[in-house]
Amino acid sequence: MFWRKFFFLVCFGALVLGTCFYIFLFLEAGFTVILDGGKVNFTGVEDFIPPNVNIVSDFFVASDYKMMSCGIRKSMSQLTINAMCLLHDEENFLKENHNFNETWATNQACQTDQEFRTPSNDLLNNNETIRFAFIRDPIDRFVSLYLDKCVNEHSCWACDIDMRCVVQEIYKGLKLLLETNKDPKPIPTYMDWHAAPLSWNCNFDKDLSKWTFLMMGPDVEERKSSILQLGNIMKRQGVSEKLLQMVQEQALAGETAHATHKSTRRLEAERQVREDPVVRDYLHKIYFFDYLVFPFNRKNLDAKYQTDFWKVPEQNGTTSSM
Repeated sequence: MFWRKFFFLVCFGALVLGTCFYIFLFLEAGFTVILDGGKVNFTGVEDFIPPNVNIVSDFFVASDYKMMSCGIRKSMSQLTINAMCLLHDEENFLKENHNFNETWATNQACQTDQEFRTPSNDLLNNNETIRFAFIRDPIDRFVSLYLDKCVNEHSCWACDIDMRCVVQEIYKGLKLLLETNKDPKPIPTYMDWHAAPLSWNCNFDKDLSKWTFLMMGPDVEERKSSILQLGNIMKRQGVSEKLLQMVQEQALAGETAHATHKSTRRLEAERQVREDPVVRDYLHKIYFFDYLVFPFNRKNLDAKYQTDFWKVPEQNGTTSSM
């Protein structure tokens, strides 16, 4: 009797260990993400950068018009801050002769004004408050980042203009920020702020449905369309025709000092992004979830990522779908 029980326990233990070993070796790791109000279990993407890790919140506030915006680097952030500075304090903006071609390097009083940088609880809880942000295709945004920070500024680590090196460094930096159990916790760098996924901004994971997203592209016509959308928002919020005309004329006529959408170098960078398998692999790992969290077209992604390849768990006897 003893040996029978002993043999049973040994076999049972071996079965448990074998099952765990099989899972460890052969089953896909993954994680669960909230999309469209439901839980989606993503597998086969365990080495991807997950969404909704808030590392930067550049809020800009114009309380008189019940408007707030999120300045996302490499997504018309200069236009955003200049327009919101004007709406926040028109008198000072005009007195100091500011204009919409100014960059982050320009010293504007609004940038150090806490009322401009921090939305009040009243504004956040007011149903009439409009929240907006410019967003651009994540891979197109990377190209702009690469041209501005690597080709023009030479700020990309020791990579210089080696795009493969750049995407690897971006990936490593973002992965490091996920290691929250480290002491001290890793601090985002200048490049982390610029390269982080769109969903890593402004606590979008908490109130995404409250935001209006203005889609922008690399060419002039797409830029014009998004600026006109901003004009419609401003008009609804009671901005005067005089200010509205000023914003639209300056925004449409001007280009910021680091604009890249007309450069020949951009064409070469876009070619490498399309054709280099190493670069594409890293860009998918870094930005794939931005294509799901936000309403982007996935036609420029690799074929697998244009499909809903993930597994959706059954809930209440039915299977939900995206």
